[in-house]
Amino acid sequence: MLSVYKKELKLYFVTASGYVFLTFMLLAAGLYTSLVNFVYYSPAFEYVVKDMCFVLLITIPLLTMRVFSDEKKQRTDKLLCLLPIDVKSVVLGKFFALCTITLIPAAVMCLYPFILSMYGAVSFKTAFSCIFAFFMLECALCAVGMFTSSLTENQIISALLCFGILLISYMLPTISENISSASAFTFRAFTVCAVAAAAVILIASKKITAALAVLIAIEVPLSVIYFKYNALLTGKFASFADCFAVFKRIDPFTGGVFDITAVVYFITVAALFICFTVQSENSRRWK
Repeated sequence: MLSVYKKELKLYFVTASGYVFLTFMLLAAGLYTSLVNFVYYSPAFEYVVKDMCFVLLITIPLLTMRVFSDEKKQRTDKLLCLLPIDVKSVVLGKFFALCTITLIPAAVMCLYPFILSMYGAVSFKTAFSCIFAFFMLECALCAVGMFTSSLTENQIISALLCFGILLISYMLPTISENISSASAFTFRAFTVCAVAAAAVILIASKKITAALAVLIAIEVPLSVIYFKYNALLTGKFASFADCFAVFKRIDPFTGGVFDITAVVYFITVAALFICFTVQSENSRRWK
């Protein structure tokens, strides 16, 4: 794993991807700080961090799109099969390299509250907890981007898939507040989600039986509940959708609350998509 980590980390500074990511992130942080803290005379750096979440919709897909896609395109992924390490170590090495790259702008942002303290009262506790939550969010999103990169050898498609997932997650709080709570709508929405989950499993594992098993496992009990216990589905999809609102988890930190459950949530999302990536790469290795 360490050899993969060193190779990936070095690659970010040999190619332009690492420099583009760092430049874009630091430029955005500077612009938001100038606007929020100096134009509007606010000492609250946590609002800068919250606004920076929108920038991740662009930077994370661009950073992660080549992680596996480029190796598939160049056929260098075959060399990984010859190495005396398992797929899990390869995936973890690439993931920790991504985390290291995302740590750099977060570390630079830690200097901003000290600079702002020269012009007004700054809550260091809130500012640093927000930066920590922002870094954890970046790591979770990198795991998502790494998974989409493992699904295709086309970097553009990988970036678009990642962007689509992150955009939906970003908009989910607004969507969940405005969708219908009717049981019929909830049933159809859950059915669409079940089909989407089966499609992702089919693409990742190349096993139609596994995809069908997941679809049946979700759709059968869902149909039973809908036709026999219709009232149980009322308003449930909004609550379900809210569970996937990754960006929303940073809100408590903005309010000055260090939310342990949000940290656990970020770790869980990262671990889940790392497992998905391992499964996707395993299916290709044994293909």
